[in-house]
Amino acid sequence: MYRNDSSRVQPELIIVQSDPDLLKTAARWAQNGEAGPLPKIQEVKQMYVFQFQYRNGDTIQDVYYMYVTDMNNEHYMKEFEGSLKKDTDKFDDLEKERLLRLIGLEDWKRVSASDLLNS
Repeated sequence: MYRNDSSRVQPELIIVQSDPDLLKTAARWAQNGEAGPLPKIQEVKQMYVFQFQYRNGDTIQDVYYMYVTDMNNEHYMKEFEGSLKKDTDKFDDLEKERLLRLIGLEDWKRVSASDLLNS
């Protein structure tokens, strides 16, 4: 599936998962974890946005999570409101900090590694 809101010339591919068992596992995984502080910005290696979509009667509800991995292979997750857009194609410390500040630097959870990225 391709993003339809991208400003890039080349289409951006996104991963869509619909396996019911994997989605149930993902929902539980997102709620579990231990409260803990994020690593320093310079230690953040990768950042992903997970968008879970649920049907509630006739309406569809979107829930967004930021998933962060660091240089020590630790994983962190936090639910946030709405979606994010990068300001630049660079993934430098300034862009990482901007995105993390938009979401908030408090109330993160340390979680296990995501199987969703390997599916």
